[in-house]
Amino acid sequence: MKRRQFVKQSVLAGSSLAVLSSGCSPKQDTEYLILGGGLSGLHMANLLQKAGKDYIILEGSHRLGGRLFYHPDINKDVGGRGIGNMYKEVMQIVDEFNVELVNITSNIYNGQSYYVNGKLHPTWDDKLTNPSRLAYTTSLSPKELMALDEWYKRPDLDESYGDMLSNLGRTKSELDLINISANYNDIFTTSAINAYHSTAFRTFNGSNAIYNFVGGTKQFINPLADSLTGQIHTSKFITNIKNSANSCSVKCSDGSSYVAPTVISTLPFSTLRDVDCDVPFNANQQKAIQNLTYTNITQIHFKAKEAYWLDDEMPASMWTDTPLERIMTMGFGEENRDLVCWVNGKGTDFVDKMSHAELKDYTIKTLNSIRPSTIDKIEYVGTHSWGEYKYNKGAYAEFQVGQASLFEDMIKPAGNVYFAGEHTAKESRGIEGAAESARQVLDLLKMNKMIEV
Repeated sequence: MKRRQFVKQSVLAGSSLAVLSSGCSPKQDTEYLILGGGLSGLHMANLLQKAGKDYIILEGSHRLGGRLFYHPDINKDVGGRGIGNMYKEVMQIVDEFNVELVNITSNIYNGQSYYVNGKLHPTWDDKLTNPSRLAYTTSLSPKELMALDEWYKRPDLDESYGDMLSNLGRTKSELDLINISANYNDIFTTSAINAYHSTAFRTFNGSNAIYNFVGGTKQFINPLADSLTGQIHTSKFITNIKNSANSCSVKCSDGSSYVAPTVISTLPFSTLRDVDCDVPFNANQQKAIQNLTYTNITQIHFKAKEAYWLDDEMPASMWTDTPLERIMTMGFGEENRDLVCWVNGKGTDFVDKMSHAELKDYTIKTLNSIRPSTIDKIEYVGTHSWGEYKYNKGAYAEFQVGQASLFEDMIKPAGNVYFAGEHTAKESRGIEGAAESARQVLDLLKMNKMIEV
């Protein structure tokens, strides 16, 4: 195994170039090229390392972690925070590297105020009409409790989420409110299969406690990355992947190129579709790569200079029908008064058009207007848009109507290219899905006798 080299583009601009020998056989740089240095890529390297395999990680951005991102300007996590206590794969990594966790279960259920139709409510006592819970108080049939690995095999459930809720009795005005709370781009285009799968995951995964990483996700990513002895190259934005009979070559925007018998791509399809690929994708893979939807999320972070919620005696968190949508606490205490406006889906079109100065002004003025107790007591910290972030172009995959039927084909190897990443996990969602996908590829490599069992 090679000594670990963590090298950035400025150091390696001309190195690690694949050199053609006189026999026109490309020189191979490693056994496995892993594209993407997020959790799935790092865990893939971790698993390959334990199997005695050599690898190189190529990460397009200047940092590691992918959607586990402790933002340096905001000084807070902007992705991948909550972990369930039954997240098997993630918890194994946590245990392996003695990562410290904090239980935030009680914070999630500490109440919220509501701003709806121009009126501020301290609570919403009627559970059946609670605008933030409309999707969850609808009576769903038992078919929602599908087995975790069956969601992509259920064409009978593949209708728009909006149509499903409408058929269950929700009105047009209620559906518009649900679209604020739903963690999708638009309930009228996303498939109900997403909701069924999420319900099944919450039910069968069995988690009854939610944790955060003490000190942020960097405290999880850093020890995992530091344990890797293979080469890790950042600022290696992938521009080309070419499959040959016995190898793959990968080119980067800085002119460097790498060759290996096997490539494991963890790139979201939202970015893989921009890569020039000479790879024998099957028809459904091509459709998925070009069309799989990713949820846009924009987070507007601000800080309470004073405890405004003590003045009006309402919960600090808010659910609103304004363009700021949901306001959430990011952990609370005398020294921790951080909040975030969480804008989902098509709502991001409005806020993403603003400059930071415009968004700062809009956020403060809107919050002051709907919650007068915030006047002179909050300050803007910063914004992160996952839809605008070039290395992901969305927070996570969501399947639109008809796309779940592509899943079984889209996760198959294409030539010498294998696929990992949250969007390829068969059972889990989110962080656990990213970690599970690496294990999934390892099992496939073992099945194909590329790794000894």
